[in-house]
Amino acid sequence: MSMTWLANGEKTTAWAHHAWSDFASLPDKHRYVAILPVHGLADHGMALPLDIEEVVGSELLRGAVSASLDTLRARVLPPLRFALAPIPASFFGVDPETAHDLILEIASGVQAAGFRKLVFWNTSPWNEELVDTASRDARAGLGLQTFVINLNGLGLDFHPQGSGRPALQALGARLCGVAVREESRAADVSDPDFRPGFWRQPPPVIPDPALDTTALLADATAHLARLLAEIDAKAPLGTPGNGSTPTAPPAARLAAPAASPANPPANGRASTSPAWPAYRSSYLPALTRTELEQWPEKAKTLVILPTGAIEQHGHHLPVGVDSILGQAWLGAALPKLDPGTRVLVAPPITFGKSNEHMEFPGTLTVSAKTLRRLLLAITHQLHALGFRTFGVLNTHGGNSAVLVYTLREIQATLDVRAGMISSGYSPQLPEVEREFGFHGGTWE
Repeated sequence: MSMTWLANGEKTTAWAHHAWSDFASLPDKHRYVAILPVHGLADHGMALPLDIEEVVGSELLRGAVSASLDTLRARVLPPLRFALAPIPASFFGVDPETAHDLILEIASGVQAAGFRKLVFWNTSPWNEELVDTASRDARAGLGLQTFVINLNGLGLDFHPQGSGRPALQALGARLCGVAVREESRAADVSDPDFRPGFWRQPPPVIPDPALDTTALLADATAHLARLLAEIDAKAPLGTPGNGSTPTAPPAARLAAPAASPANPPANGRASTSPAWPAYRSSYLPALTRTELEQWPEKAKTLVILPTGAIEQHGHHLPVGVDSILGQAWLGAALPKLDPGTRVLVAPPITFGKSNEHMEFPGTLTVSAKTLRRLLLAITHQLHALGFRTFGVLNTHGGNSAVLVYTLREIQATLDVRAGMISSGYSPQLPEVEREFGFHGGTWE
């Protein structure tokens, strides 16, 4: 049986695929590294998809973690895809207060699960300051030992002024399986030397067809693996010798093998993996900016907004069940649609309102306020792009009330058709479960 994943990642370290009791019984949790990927959605040039940050960032992180499985103690959280999108070439952003609250709410769940180290793996040039602020606040307010790794720290940079941008664009083209080509859009930039500048449209990139992207990927992956090893080797805050007495000899931890064609990752995968999700032909962020702008009959297109949760589902199921189910349904249903059916899927809201489950470690929750603001931000962006029909595919009951009253607000303020999509699934259940069961049962 195939498994549905919430991102392209190393499987054994995925936070969402462990049961709450796995978190409760995990020895030395305070020494583990929790990793939160932060990926923006933007047009970075060369006609690459809007989710190119996640395509590149997830492949680097997967390779780095896979190469270090024997030494790295880690749990990788589902990616955060909603943060700041301050320029016209960026998409699905939220306001700074909501983005900050969202990050700290996730960090609070990490702390409640017993972890003390939190790494922000950020690929967005527009979110470096936000992540830095949230990292400091998580350290001061939650007592977490926080670290920030920005993509530009590996010599790759999506920022229009970044020296590593041409190489990164070529690597992105390789990972997406498209030919390297020059960008046709003209630059539209104001005050580039007056920080922060205004990058309405990033300048074109001249690609280097001779660039060895295989070596570039291997080098960047090895660099990220070394940084994670150094963080893993640091003693947690509040322990004797913090910052100077690691729990294993530093040389052993820094000797984690780098992923490369000659030295494949620990899981035996030397080649890159397919970009997430499997239904990319219907995934809106997998479109290029031009494809999105030229999408036919937007007003008649149904845009599905998946909402789920990361919460306890007993000893026998992983905490990501709700979000996993939504992705599984989409992966199974979308290929069955008649050709020409106008359906797109928006970036999913993976973290839901699950505060009633917070006594179980591994549960991550966002507030009702944050969930409402996320849904509003997504639908307003879709409306601005020309879409007029939205269906929320919700697979977590704790979200339902917030979603319904927010959808009423969306209908009234945007004058669109918006509602909840039901799977229509009615399984045969044992009599006891049919009478009393409602969470973590047979059908889930």
